[in-house]
Amino acid sequence: MKNTWKISLILVLGLFIFNCRGPLRLNEFDLAEGYQVNGLQYELNSSFFSLNDSITELSVVIKPSDLLFAKTKTDNYIARYTIGYKVFEGYNEKLPIDTARIHYSLKQENVQNQKLHKIKMFAPLGKNYIVKIFITDENRNFTASTIKTLRKKNTNDRSYFKIQSLNSIKINPTTFQEDSFKLICSNPSIKKLKVKIFSSNLISAPKPYEVNYSYQFAQIPDSTYVINTSSALSFPPLKNGYYNFITDTIYNTGFSVFSVNESHPKLNSLNQAIGAMGYLLGKSEYAELIRSETPKKSFEQEWLRLAGNRQRARNLIKDYYREVTIANKLFTCHQPGWTTDRGMIYIIYGPPRIVYRYDNSEVWIYGEENNLLSEQFDFKKIETNISDNIFVLKRNINFKINYNRMVNAWIDERGY
Repeated sequence: MKNTWKISLILVLGLFIFNCRGPLRLNEFDLAEGYQVNGLQYELNSSFFSLNDSITELSVVIKPSDLLFAKTKTDNYIARYTIGYKVFEGYNEKLPIDTARIHYSLKQENVQNQKLHKIKMFAPLGKNYIVKIFITDENRNFTASTIKTLRKKNTNDRSYFKIQSLNSIKINPTTFQEDSFKLICSNPSIKKLKVKIFSSNLISAPKPYEVNYSYQFAQIPDSTYVINTSSALSFPPLKNGYYNFITDTIYNTGFSVFSVNESHPKLNSLNQAIGAMGYLLGKSEYAELIRSETPKKSFEQEWLRLAGNRQRARNLIKDYYREVTIANKLFTCHQPGWTTDRGMIYIIYGPPRIVYRYDNSEVWIYGEENNLLSEQFDFKKIETNISDNIFVLKRNINFKINYNRMVNAWIDERGY
C-alpha cells in the first residue's frame, strides 16, 4: 500500500571549514552515512525507465537474504520492509516534488536470491532530478539509502531506455552489467544509436598534490558503429571497458553501460592489484612496478618492503584491498572506483566524517566542521553523458605533507 510521506522542512546551515557560508542544505544530502560501510550492508540496486512524459518507473532490486526474518505468533518467519523515494529538482531544493513509501512483507519460504520491485513516481519531462531511494528493514529498524540522478531533460535521455540482462538467472536493470544485455527504447522517434566502445584505465589516480594534472576523457574510442533501434539491441560484455550510446548526435545526448566482472567490487587480476598500489608508492617505484617483467615477484617484494616482514605484509594486503573493494563499490563509473579521485582519498584517509553533495560538486571533511585543523577535499562533478558519478579533486600542493603522513601512518598502524 502506498502512503504519502508527511513532508517536513529541515534546514541545515552548510559551513565550510574556512568559515565560508554555504547554501541552505537538506540533511539527507549529507552522504557521510552512505560512505560508512561498517556493520549492516544492504544491496540496493536501482534504475529508472520513463513510461511517458509524466511518470517514470523506478526499479529496485534487493537481496532478501539481507533482511531479518522474525518469527510470528503463527510460527512463520517474515521479513517486513519499506521501500521509499523522494524526488527533488536539485540538491538545494527544500521540498520534494514527489515522495512515497511502500510497505512489503515476505515469508522466508518464498525467499529468492533477488527480488524486483517496480514503483511509479511523478517526474515531468524537461529536467534532471535527484532521487533519494531507501529501504528500511522494519524488524531491525535499520535504513539504507542511495541517491541517483534521473535524466529526463528530453526524450533522448537515459531514462527512456530500459536495460535488461540477458542472463535469466540475474535481475539487473542497472548500467553495470556482468553479462550480455539488451536495450529497449520507449521513444519511437529514435531510429538509430551511435555506439562507442572505450577501454577503462587501470592505474592509480594522480596524488592530491599533483597540481599539474588535468582531467581528460579518452577522445578516440576503440571502435564506433551505428545500429538501428528497430532491430534487437543486444550487446556482449566487454573485458575491460564500457559502451557509450549517443542518442542524439546534434546535442551529444547519451548514456553508458559499464561492464564489470563477476567478482566486482573485488579485484580479479594481478594487473589491477598492482595498479592499485600507486597510492602507497613514489612515482619511480610505481613506474618500475608497472613495467616489471616479473609482476608477481615484484608485487610480493614491494609489499614485503613496505611491511618489513611476511606476516605484516599479509595483513597489510588484506586491509588495503578491503579498502580498494569499498572504493570500487562506492565510486565505480566509467573507471573502477579505486582509480578515481574519490577512491584514492577514501583508500588512504578512510570514510569522511562529513560529505556534502551539491548539484555540481561534493565536499568531504575529515575532522570537525569549521575547524582549521580539519582536512577538506573539494570534488567537482564532470558534466558528461558518460556517467553522473564522475568527480575530480581540486588538487593543492598543500595536501602533500599530510597525504604522505597519512600513507606512512597507514603502513605503520596496520598489519598487526
